[in-house]
Amino acid sequence: MDTVELLNESFRTIGMNYGYDSVTAEYCEFKEFKIKWRRSCGWAEFDVSDYMMDAPPEVMRGMADTIFSKIARKVRKNYPKEMLDWLTADEFIEKKQPLYMSRARNLTRTAVGEHVDLNEAYRRLVDMGLTNFDKNLRITWTRQPNTHRVGYCSVLMKVVIISSVFDSPSIPTLLSDYVLYHELIHLSKGFDPFGQRHGIDFHSLERMYPKREEAEEWLKRLHLRL
Repeated sequence: MDTVELLNESFRTIGMNYGYDSVTAEYCEFKEFKIKWRRSCGWAEFDVSDYMMDAPPEVMRGMADTIFSKIARKVRKNYPKEMLDWLTADEFIEKKQPLYMSRARNLTRTAVGEHVDLNEAYRRLVDMGLTNFDKNLRITWTRQPNTHRVGYCSVLMKVVIISSVFDSPSIPTLLSDYVLYHELIHLSKGFDPFGQRHGIDFHSLERMYPKREEAEEWLKRLHLRL
């Protein structure tokens, strides 16, 4: 059975358990990991991220069951363990991270800016005990200085993107360190597509940054926000 047949067989089999007689699925080249669907009475069509193309059968069925459960409003807190284990394995990162980076626009694809080296920022945060070193992490500047999205990340792909608006000698490095730390907290929380992004525990970790108040004041001064 090839990958497309496995995808359709998995969704058709699980779909029958939820009352869907006609189910089709295909792989799509999304930048982010996502699954889109269209449905009506008795039928459903799915567009599935091609990052899943080499997933084993048990992972594919678990994904399908989670999605149908969500459609039926019997929402699970997360994907099943076998799927999460496969998505967060080193092998997955090694294979999929370069593909993700190639699809991402407006990236320099390097942590070394004209004035600020984000690798040094990362080392400072590790040395301060605020984060653990991750050999799979990729950090990059944006090409253009984003002002509406000054920092973002892919938890699944372990990629952190920082706006080049901070790559300036007139802005203290504590600010880019803080924005990087904010994104690293997201990574530390792990892959949870159904979870809350900025909950109480997130803000508790954020307050551990020693110069948080000063960094927040700088963000206000520059009319920027996380």
